[in-house]
Amino acid sequence: MENTKEPQTSMIHTEHFLPAGDSHLIPLKSWLPAKPQSALLIAHGMGEHAGRYAALAEWLNQRDVAVFAIEHRGHGPHCERENLGHYADTDGWNRVVSDLGIAVSHVRECFPALPLTLFGHSMGSFISQAFAQRHGDQIDNLVLSATNRINHRQLRASQALVNGIRALKGKRYVSPLIGRLTFGAFNRAFRPNRTTHDWLSRDAAQVDRYLADPYCGFGCTTQLWSDFLGGMLAIDPGQWRRDLPVHILSGTADAVGEMGRGVKQHIRAIRSAGVTGGSERLFEGGRHELVNEINAEEVWLHLLDCHQAGALQTERMSA
Repeated sequence: MENTKEPQTSMIHTEHFLPAGDSHLIPLKSWLPAKPQSALLIAHGMGEHAGRYAALAEWLNQRDVAVFAIEHRGHGPHCERENLGHYADTDGWNRVVSDLGIAVSHVRECFPALPLTLFGHSMGSFISQAFAQRHGDQIDNLVLSATNRINHRQLRASQALVNGIRALKGKRYVSPLIGRLTFGAFNRAFRPNRTTHDWLSRDAAQVDRYLADPYCGFGCTTQLWSDFLGGMLAIDPGQWRRDLPVHILSGTADAVGEMGRGVKQHIRAIRSAGVTGGSERLFEGGRHELVNEINAEEVWLHLLDCHQAGALQTERMSA
């Protein structure tokens, strides 16, 4: 449903740095309307950063949603160039999931009475699922964008390859082979290619903006890939909170979600595990970055609907 109220003009954009418990400081951006009625926390994808969600955040602010966006380790303009694409030398997955928990706690401290949606895109969708599996009671609503099924056989094979390359080349090696097998393969689905990242969106201006951004499109280390694959393998919807509303949105032309096929399998796994609240929607022709697609406002409206549905459920449960 479209929110027809007059847009607010008073918004505050700030950035916090939250201590992670080790030497890391977690950058957390916020866009705050004058009178927020709910809150949404964004977990971005691999090889991008939180600042790319500013337009969406400002649009949500006009609809009374306070928006926060975490910068994952190894990402964003505050990351040292030598650490781009690298979570940590050890225990990287647990660190990024813990960072997300610290961000959730911060949002809760800022707005303890407001319902909170966790919105995870791509890599961020898997970090969000890991967090929900461990601490589902700390969020009211989970929205997963551009996610995919947990294909254990394929993930184990990929992890073995990554770990083999890591053993030969080191934890901080950025492998061209891994790049070709992942992002390169996604792009080949859209040949003839205009750019190396046609798979992101049908909106050429958005793809060009991504390519021109020095904090987008970088390669990730063998250690990050090993952490990420291991983290995905540990995701089990059977361990999630049963009454957590889970909304899944993807595109039928998203190569990460196997053109919708993998996403549908993941939806079935989640629902079969007894997590039945929420919704599912596949946008026809949509590629990987739905919020930056040619029909972006349609996607934003759907995201707002998912967010508001979760907020309403939270209000009913607390009444």
